[in-house]
Amino acid sequence: MRKIILLIGDLTLLYSALAITLWLRFSYINSELWYRHLMSFTVVFAVWVLVFFINGLYEIEKVQQGFKFYGTLVQNLVINTVLAIAFFYIVGDITGIKPQTILLILVGIFTIFFLLWRKIFYKLMSSDKLGSNLAIIGIHAESLSLAEEIIKKPQLGYKLKLIINPDSSAINEKINNVDVSRDISEMRDKILEHEINTVVAINDPKYSPEVARYLFENIDLKIQYFNLTDFYEKITGKIPVSSLERHWFLENITQKNQQWFNISKRIIDILMASFFGLLSLLILPFIALAIKLESKGPLIYKQKRVGLNNKVFTVYKLRSMAKNAEKNGAQWAKENDSRITKVGKFIRKTRIDEIPQFINILKGNMSFVGPRPERPEFLTTLKEEIPFYNERHLVKPGLSGWAQISFPYGASVDDAKQKLQYDLFYIKNQSIALDISIILKTINTVFNKSLGR
Repeated sequence: MRKIILLIGDLTLLYSALAITLWLRFSYINSELWYRHLMSFTVVFAVWVLVFFINGLYEIEKVQQGFKFYGTLVQNLVINTVLAIAFFYIVGDITGIKPQTILLILVGIFTIFFLLWRKIFYKLMSSDKLGSNLAIIGIHAESLSLAEEIIKKPQLGYKLKLIINPDSSAINEKINNVDVSRDISEMRDKILEHEINTVVAINDPKYSPEVARYLFENIDLKIQYFNLTDFYEKITGKIPVSSLERHWFLENITQKNQQWFNISKRIIDILMASFFGLLSLLILPFIALAIKLESKGPLIYKQKRVGLNNKVFTVYKLRSMAKNAEKNGAQWAKENDSRITKVGKFIRKTRIDEIPQFINILKGNMSFVGPRPERPEFLTTLKEEIPFYNERHLVKPGLSGWAQISFPYGASVDDAKQKLQYDLFYIKNQSIALDISIILKTINTVFNKSLGR
């Protein structure tokens, strides 16, 4: 809902800025003048909103003031202005308008409106009056992580007022100014005292029945109740692995009503792999020459990976490492890995090294979107160290995924655990809309990495 409010606000401001701009430019505005500009600028505004989405300006956790926010805004405005100029240059003769002056005035007015709107939105979402007072029952790693996230990002709309800590577990010093109670029996009094309207409880067999009993006794208070797993997913976009039980998969990971989704996804995969595969032929000869000139070895690197239902397949990549890089056995690639060549660093940053995986997509081993396929050599260790790691193979692996756009480059068991939490979120919520969102944000990630951001 907050994202929709942001979007509606931006669209309202864009058309308001257009109306004001036309009035300033021509000293009047009538229906003929308005409709002459309306269609062309509607196309431009649609592209602008898409650019905002790709660059994360509709992610509520990023709706805040600060140097990074203003930098992102300037970047988006520059991109959008260039795109608008290109659009009007191409279609100017068709539409009969080439509004260079109008466009510059519009960008200036919209920038002012946009900054004021985001500031107002942030203040409203962070205010005590509109925020929902929250209580967390139970302490462990995920509930503490959730508490920190809520305190750090008030624009999410929640105010952490109470923690009930039956085990007297240690609480992070970052969680300050929060009332901590160790007695569940005090729940009603504390809920009334802090005007709590949202309660999040961890699933702990030691005291879950007692918590359920007290919550039921307080049902007249009309409190909104969440278990930690569901609320953690809602706030962070990932599933807390340590809090999962087998029944979660039975309730949430099901194949019912997936037939049309799988068919649609396969058609999209084939069309996109064919299109981008043919497009990549324009640059592949130059990349191939650069790889061969810098270091000896094969152009295409083949590697075994584990895919859907634990089936092992061969993945294809442009070689980015020196020859015999794994002569001592399989090992995780690090962010500044000395085995990576200069050309390899470039093609890894831009994801050009993964162009041959269009073949894997056409063969049906992979999809454009899904969990990244892991190597069999690491899988045994990861399954032993991380609960439910094998369940990521319930869907086809992907060229990009929710974990890839949500988590930085990882090369350890702990990093694999973090990525699994995002992978499980994708498996539970997979849809064509989510796939398109991931693809668009992948473009943004690749673009920023290419520029060294």
